[in-house]
Amino acid sequence: MTEKDQNISARERILSVAEKIFLEEGFDRVSVRDLTTAAGVNLALVNYYFGGKRNLYLEVLRRKFSSYAEMKCLSLRREFSEMVPPDLRGIIAIYVMSYLGSDQSLLATQNFHALITRQLAEDKDAVRLLLQELVTPVQQLLKDEIKQVCPDLSESKISFCISSITGQIFHYIRCPESFGILAETSESASHREEIAQHIIEFSLKGIQKETICDYIP
Repeated sequence: MTEKDQNISARERILSVAEKIFLEEGFDRVSVRDLTTAAGVNLALVNYYFGGKRNLYLEVLRRKFSSYAEMKCLSLRREFSEMVPPDLRGIIAIYVMSYLGSDQSLLATQNFHALITRQLAEDKDAVRLLLQELVTPVQQLLKDEIKQVCPDLSESKISFCISSITGQIFHYIRCPESFGILAETSESASHREEIAQHIIEFSLKGIQKETICDYIP
């Protein structure tokens, strides 16, 4: 193995171990020594490759968000392509259910879901990465779909509408218990479905007030 291969291997081992441990323990409960011991590498390599524990943590988030965005965009493109003819309700429903559908867990694991829920409330850098790596690419895809069925809706209006839809989704993801308290129900798949349908219908009516869209059933 060349020195370059060894360096790549050590860096990837650190990232792989860091992802697992950060998901299980969170950021604050993990030390650099915990990470390097688990990865079987020298303590100094975290600083050498990443400039410290926090930068390593942000790189873990960036990679996870980017990977999830790629998978989500592929899935959304497939679902949008199967919708013939396209309609606004269907477009919104596909987008909302891609986050809140019963077969999903944000970013694939419950641990990561919990970690991001916590970090979105506490860490501006985590929010920036979420927007940059995940939300923006997915929203651009949604914008293109909405423009097809609402050709007279301006780019800025579409962006505002998408931000509103996304805000509703992430408010629920960040604080699902608040919906349960207000609605006097417990968090469950059926409750999540009810919330998703509310977001779909509420958003549909809001966009309909802004424009006359094609293919609205």
